[in-house]
Formats: sequence, structure tokens, C-alpha cells
Amino acid sequence: MAVVSTPLSSALGIKFKSGVDSAGKDIIKTKKFSNVKVTAAPDKLLEIGTALGSLLKNEFVSVSRSDDSILVNE
Repeated sequence: MAVVSTPLSSALGIKFKSGVDSAGKDIIKTKKFSNVKVTAAPDKLLEIGTALGSLLKNEFVSVSRSDDSILVNE
């Protein structure tokens, strides 16, 4: 049986430093933007995420993408 993956949704994540904990380690938080088109190209998401990250008052760390799919046997 072949397994088929059908994309359901996608989200863009912007990671940023929000401070320092008592041990001196950076506290990293993520702001998620849902309702991203599942067909959105990775290079465009990186471009948009980097642009949004530059607008933050906190130090920008990275961009991530989260995809949700359903898997079925055919």
C-alpha cells in the first residue's frame, strides 16, 4: 500500500530572544503566524520571516515553518 500525504495547514514561526534567565542563558520565544498557504515557497517564507523579524524590538533568531498533513493508505 502506498501512503499519501495531504497537506492541511502551514504556519510561519519567528524565533527571538526575549531575555536572559537566572543562569545567564538566552530565553527564546516563538511568534507563530497561522493560515500560511501550504503551497508557499520556502524562499518566500524565509524572506517574509526575516523581514518581520527585523521589525521586532527583541533580537531576531530564526524563521521556521510548521506543516500539518494527513496520512492515508491508498
